[in-house]
Amino acid sequence: MNPPRPHEATADNDQEPPERRHRISLTNETDVPVDAEQLELAIRWALADSPYDEATVSIAVVDDETIHELNRQFLAHDYPTDVLSFTLEDEPPRLEGEIVVSVDTARENAAEAGWAADDELLLYVIHGTLHLAGYLDKSPEDYEEMRAAEAAVLDRLSVKRSPTDVRWTSEAAANPAEEER
Repeated sequence: MNPPRPHEATADNDQEPPERRHRISLTNETDVPVDAEQLELAIRWALADSPYDEATVSIAVVDDETIHELNRQFLAHDYPTDVLSFTLEDEPPRLEGEIVVSVDTARENAAEAGWAADDELLLYVIHGTLHLAGYLDKSPEDYEEMRAAEAAVLDRLSVKRSPTDVRWTSEAAANPAEEER
């Protein structure tokens, strides 16, 4: 079971998340420019309905080689991945965590998904943040809740999901393990 979902976007909603004490830092270890402000806003929206009034989250944007090594070191998975999240403290109302995202994987998967690499990277940051906030995605039910929460944050950010991206279909929810690589 996952935590409460982030706000559903409506025309009447403000475009700013609720004011909280969230400290967000970003390190870009690549030559690829990223929109730090958008990534920070995504984290704020992903945590908007969470029990965390105070959060410290760091984001590292890395290449496939770096995330592959981290995936091997910390999860014993010998392949690059899209996002890793590490919870350092989870005692509501306080959360501290780290998110590592691969810009190389974002580029590769964005083309297949039918949207921009920046949007794919943004999705990874949202996904990692939701994991920090307690969302799971291994069972079909949890996967559907995770995708709905991701979609709600993307909507809040006015990011349109690609209609050809199978990750947003019910078929994907039936097989969440297929997304692991």
